[in-house]
Amino acid sequence: MPPDLVPLALVAIGIPAALRAITGRPRALVAAWLAGLVAVAIAQTLGELTSTRVAVLGDAQLGAAVVAALITSLLLVLREAAARGR
Repeated sequence: MPPDLVPLALVAIGIPAALRAITGRPRALVAAWLAGLVAVAIAQTLGELTSTRVAVLGDAQLGAAVVAALITSLLLVLREAAARGR
């Protein structure tokens, strides 16, 4: 794995795990990790295409990755809460 992708992978895995540690959700942690990886990959691509230089670590669009992984994790938490309410 290229060294610039390591922080992105840590963000994609760490944010859903931290959210689970704090709230107990998302319960499907593997699904949250996969969704986080996809969101981080999309954020990295969009950051590269738009030449964004905010919160960049090397070539990694770290700021966009954090926001994308957080939004994805929160959406999964809300989806689980809605499914449980049925």
